[in-house]
Amino acid sequence: MTATFRLGLKNVLGSNWTPLRNRWPGRAAMLEREMTGPGGMDASVYFLVEVNRPPERRSLAAILPGWDVVRSRGHNDAYSDPRVHRVVESHEIALGTATRQQRYATIVRYQHLASGVEWTGATTHLSSSVGTTAELAATSRQVQGTRLAELCHEHGVDVLAGDINNIAVRPDTPRGILQAAGYVDWRAAVEVENVDHDVHHALGRPNPRTGRHLDAIYLGPRVTALDGRVQVSEPESSDHLGLVCTVRIG
Repeated sequence: MTATFRLGLKNVLGSNWTPLRNRWPGRAAMLEREMTGPGGMDASVYFLVEVNRPPERRSLAAILPGWDVVRSRGHNDAYSDPRVHRVVESHEIALGTATRQQRYATIVRYQHLASGVEWTGATTHLSSSVGTTAELAATSRQVQGTRLAELCHEHGVDVLAGDINNIAVRPDTPRGILQAAGYVDWRAAVEVENVDHDVHHALGRPNPRTGRHLDAIYLGPRVTALDGRVQVSEPESSDHLGLVCTVRIG
């Protein structure tokens, strides 16, 4: 048996918005259209990074009514449609840091109801240079990427979707570490629509289309990617575009 479904990744808060110019109620309406409107992500599982505040959680409860939610102290939450997936178990595990700001991985094991196949997803938000130096942030990401790869193997993670704050593939970066551990960048597994868009962009400005992806989806050995898209229907709901991928597991 195999499980086929669509998953989405979104950094909900983003980093370069301002409360005065980009208030949450207006952005919440954009997020709803991005997730569930015509041409939207339309996933049965969402991994949502930086769900930091009660208004965001209330909006998501209205956008995805009745969905199961795995919350985390690291604000890396997993939302799943209970008509499609059953939450079997979940864990939140610290990844380590070279700064004062700890980072975590949220790991959830699901059962895909139509097929009976169990699968495991993980999400995270690795260190940025905000509030620290670029050097310390890079050291933190190396520590976190190494621990993340270990956890993916320990828990049999099939899909990792998160904001890894990393573009370069080197032995000391999360992308290089995950690749060496046998995980495949979704862009190498399937043709991704709108892949030239910068996933992290400046609000109100044209996307520079250099294909810089700070956010990532990585696939384990049981996973086949069937299609993928960088979601550009509502690019201003945050300063991170959503990623959506249809996968087959089993």
